[in-house]
Amino acid sequence: MSLPETYKAIISDEKGEPLSKEFPLPKPSTDQVLIQVAFAPINPTDLMKLKGFYGKPTDHASSLIGSEGSGTVVAVGDGLKIPHKVGDRVHITSGTWGQYLLIDSEKVYPILQVDLSLEDAASHFINPGTVYYMGALAERGGHKAAIHTVGASALGRMLIKFFKQKGIKLINIVRKEEQIEELKNIGADYVLNSQAPDFEVKLKELAEKESATIAFDAIAGDFTAKILTCQPPKSYCYAYGALSGSPILSGINRVELMKGKVVKVLFLPQFIREVTEKGQVREVMKEIHSLLPTIFKTNVQKVYDINDLKDAIEFYNKNSSKGKVLLKLN
Repeated sequence: MSLPETYKAIISDEKGEPLSKEFPLPKPSTDQVLIQVAFAPINPTDLMKLKGFYGKPTDHASSLIGSEGSGTVVAVGDGLKIPHKVGDRVHITSGTWGQYLLIDSEKVYPILQVDLSLEDAASHFINPGTVYYMGALAERGGHKAAIHTVGASALGRMLIKFFKQKGIKLINIVRKEEQIEELKNIGADYVLNSQAPDFEVKLKELAEKESATIAFDAIAGDFTAKILTCQPPKSYCYAYGALSGSPILSGINRVELMKGKVVKVLFLPQFIREVTEKGQVREVMKEIHSLLPTIFKTNVQKVYDINDLKDAIEFYNKNSSKGKVLLKLN
């Protein structure tokens, strides 16, 4: 196929706003492949990078936004460590908000299922990988039950199914009464409404009854303190988000820490480093990707052309709990 001389990609301007920029189309060098990007989801990490959370924005191609996506191999370099071929459908990571992506062969993963669409293949690691990591932490620590603070989210629904498969009880926390029945219909063990007047009493009762000695919190601030207070002694609470906009350790009583309770940060890149150091990264990715049609299936609620990015971000910010919003790059 004939390839263009240039391509468009999204970077961040000095104000943290998305900027479409044109780059010369690169040619693969040693151990590199060129991907024509099909779809990329909007993730919280992408918006954080856009705002400069991970460093000052530049106009270099390495500053491209986008943490995951799907596409097709259109050119390959020599000396590939992983033998990708032109025409292969693949999962990709990092810098996916662009029409093309030049990337090392080891950072590209084949789409295992022939009938898995490129749309469904795009959200292949951020949520599924986080859920997988949560499962690994729960099993590694021998925890019988867990608490999750954003049960109605796309990640939360995956976690319900994944922990059900592993035999780990899960106490799910939501903010709306109608979400209780929704989660029970997909197999949730317990669902509590954080807005109910007896929420903390019920959470403490359940946490003690089921020995919920591990928790995963995406809210932070005072809510982390509430979760930790309701957990049994010698419990762990992993913070993996800060939806409240408050610091993670805000309001935590030292008395709870004196009971052997620990607050830690769950950081997905740390998990990647762990499995990479053990030489297991492709094995783990293969296991995660095998579950994409089932347990890790992602609901795609809307697809936007990359030229309508600002509209896509606005829609995502208002509807993030209802499913993924995808960007169509080509």
